[in-house]
Amino acid sequence: MKAGKLNINNLKSLILNQISVTNQDVLVKPNIGEDSAVIDFGEFVAVISTDPITGVQKGMGSLAVNVACNDIAANGAKPIGIQQTLLVPPETTEKEIIAITRDINKGAQELGIDILGGHTEITDIVTKPLVSCTAIGKTTKEKFVTSSEATVNDDIVVTKWVGLEGTSILATDYYEELLNLDVDKELLLTAKNFTDNISVLPEGLIGAEFGVNAMHDVTEGGLYGSLFELTEAAEVGFMIDQQKIPLHSATKSITTVLELNPYQLIGSGMMILTTSQGDKLVQQLNEKDIPATVIGKITENKRIIKTSTTEIELKEAPQDELWEFLAEN
Repeated sequence: MKAGKLNINNLKSLILNQISVTNQDVLVKPNIGEDSAVIDFGEFVAVISTDPITGVQKGMGSLAVNVACNDIAANGAKPIGIQQTLLVPPETTEKEIIAITRDINKGAQELGIDILGGHTEITDIVTKPLVSCTAIGKTTKEKFVTSSEATVNDDIVVTKWVGLEGTSILATDYYEELLNLDVDKELLLTAKNFTDNISVLPEGLIGAEFGVNAMHDVTEGGLYGSLFELTEAAEVGFMIDQQKIPLHSATKSITTVLELNPYQLIGSGMMILTTSQGDKLVQQLNEKDIPATVIGKITENKRIIKTSTTEIELKEAPQDELWEFLAEN
């Protein structure tokens, strides 16, 4: 099997078809496009999500915290804390474990949440450190948001820029190689700092208060993969205009020289929100200094990407470009 996230067909057959959820308190159950569970606690709901970090080493602790909490934000909930699992190979030094733990703590402090506990283990099962964070948050039963409620004719709004996380990873881990490929040094330094924009908690809380129909944070498979997941959950389609998708010059430069598709590059830091009032939502996000753009509409079935010259139908969720690149390098 290919490295990276399971494709949708395998996820259904190997995982989702093998498990059952019968507790009536579980309001959002495991499904394509739903990255968090939502559990009924009366007036409030608990939102729980877990994510590992496997494709990056530098800054992995803080990134793990943000990625897990982004799933919570996509449900319109405010995270309370995380539990961490840290698996490291035997050759790992005490200094390296301290550095990863401090990085996890840094990410938690920046979000104003607590580290609630976890598990740390030395094991030869892994060849590099692996961090996985489980985040828990809460909101009211009336305000939680899912991916499955995207509605035909909704505007599709995205925040910030496409491919933020992948761009930062590439600029950090392949800095010298990219310099040798004549990528501008200032663009690379800018891209390294994209991790400052990884959290989508602000837009998630704004979206929930606004009353959006659906939200989904962009992760593996990039914008195209995450849009596919959202519309799969809602059993709808989409039509988007590629030229309207916000693409940072640093991402454009790096993906061009590496011959990668920026729209299929892992993209934590971008949120997808669907609503019947896209322009109004964009205005509210902009007022909070969050860049946002309407890129298309939710449709009844097909998933169509309009480019400058043609229309492309997305018939399956794409493999993430970062994993393809790492496999070859």
